[in-house]
Amino acid sequence: MPQYWISFRSLTHAQRAARFLEKSGITATVTRLPQGVSPKGCGYALIVRQRIHEALRLLGEARIPSGMVFEKTERGDFREVKL
Repeated sequence: MPQYWISFRSLTHAQRAARFLEKSGITATVTRLPQGVSPKGCGYALIVRQRIHEALRLLGEARIPSGMVFEKTERGDFREVKL
């Protein structure tokens, strides 16, 4: 199952997004972005394993600011995805 990481500038934004998605029935886990994944340096991310398109749409509609989206490959590498 693909694992998507949605980046956030702050822990507060990531936590707010996670609570919002959980209320919408989408499981999301808050974590730190691994160093070097984002060109903007360190940050936080939500791990979403299902309904990624719906999750991004809901966050946009709620005006919760998010950043880039990464997919974690089976090898453990990260690649940016445009959804």
